[in-house]
Amino acid sequence: MTNRKMNLLCLCSLTLTVLFSALSAQAKTTDTSVIIKKVINAYGGKTLTDAYSLKITDHNKGPWPGESENPGLPEIWRINEELTIDFKQKRKSLLSYRVPRTTIDLERWIFEDGKATKYDILHQKYSYEDWVTYNNLGGSIVRSSDTMQAKRLNDELKEAKYLGEEYFRGKAHQKLDVTFKSGASFIYYIDKTSGLIRKAHRYHPRAELVYVFSNHRVSDGLTYASDMNFFVNGELRLTSVKRNIELNPDLNFAFSHYDDYQPWGKVINSDSMVAKQLTKGIYQAGQGRSKTVFVEQADHFVAVGGSGGIKANYAEMKKLSKSDKPLKYFVVTHHHRSNLRGLNNVIELGAKLVIANEHKTAVLEALSESNAKKELVLVPDRKPFKLGNLRLTDIPTAHSQHYLLVYSPENKMIIAEDHYETDLKIGKPRVYKDMVLFSNVLESLKIDVEKLVDIRSWRQYNIDEFTQWVNDFTTKSCPPGYKICSNG
Repeated sequence: MTNRKMNLLCLCSLTLTVLFSALSAQAKTTDTSVIIKKVINAYGGKTLTDAYSLKITDHNKGPWPGESENPGLPEIWRINEELTIDFKQKRKSLLSYRVPRTTIDLERWIFEDGKATKYDILHQKYSYEDWVTYNNLGGSIVRSSDTMQAKRLNDELKEAKYLGEEYFRGKAHQKLDVTFKSGASFIYYIDKTSGLIRKAHRYHPRAELVYVFSNHRVSDGLTYASDMNFFVNGELRLTSVKRNIELNPDLNFAFSHYDDYQPWGKVINSDSMVAKQLTKGIYQAGQGRSKTVFVEQADHFVAVGGSGGIKANYAEMKKLSKSDKPLKYFVVTHHHRSNLRGLNNVIELGAKLVIANEHKTAVLEALSESNAKKELVLVPDRKPFKLGNLRLTDIPTAHSQHYLLVYSPENKMIIAEDHYETDLKIGKPRVYKDMVLFSNVLESLKIDVEKLVDIRSWRQYNIDEFTQWVNDFTTKSCPPGYKICSNG
């Protein structure tokens, strides 16, 4: 064999060797098990996978669209939470401090031995929550923790699919489509160099949910993102204020029960559809928190409350009242999302919407009908408005700067929502400052009131007990020993 042929043969052999090596390397980089192993190692390896317990600190702030006292402005909620997970004994403890509007909430939730208990620390009361499970307690914190996402890849993985590469912040990332045993699915954007999860898309039937992780740090041998931003349909919903992770925290403190607390008491079950007559000519129908109050007039009904289930609620009420009168007016008490959602259902029933003048734009934006303006009845600012046998007044509350208060002079009854709702059968409910401010406005109207109905609750209050509760209200503050709320 000539030297030329030998050189050519060697060159071909070398080329094949390089080609096979490249293909092998490519196979390794696209192998989901290899990528997942790299991710787990990036977040602590065996320190993470073999952890007996973890504590995740997650303090955040975020806008809640359409929930402030004025349309067009988001309400900003501040939420500080600490989730302790005992993997060995399958139990969780969540300490939660929330600052919505004018009040504060401080609670500890404990799930152990198959049962969940919620402790209201500011009121020294407790309740059993049968809807809470080991998996769903603190679920939002787990989902927004890239460290826990890495641990789930080790503990709960059902299947994974490699989707190729995509650029994120100018750098190519490996995309992994992951489904867990629970059925939850995510697409991870994984840094090819470090193995860190930089972004996660969560599958959701009604929204696009995106978590962005950055500013990674190491604590107790575990890597975590100290910055996290959460987006819903492209809009910021949560941004981190303080984040941390702790290995093997103090479980005695986390799972300490409050033996001196008293039970809140028995609650009203609202799971099934119910219709009730509250008094002569006034009915309430619905289930869950989607309830509606119907007030009978000479030849029609006026409705107040939930519009999402208005068709079913209206049908159930007609069975009870044995009346086939049409629904002519629907009072939209205020502009929050749950009140605007479903207003097209009201229009389809042939009713007109009675709204505060200031909420006209927000209501029209919630409607799909091009001629929706014809279906609106505007209540003037701060002036009484007569609607059949009802009197409506545009009042200011902490909940909404323009809130339509519905009053039945004949029954001396106030019909409202979201200001004094409770599911307790008897006893004093949890009193908020919003409720106190509402009471102050109600008193200034100088009207004769005996009963108060909250549309979302089956329970009625008499004015004497309501007044006593708000008069006894004291402003709550962070109790000693709770760092989670020490800054107010």
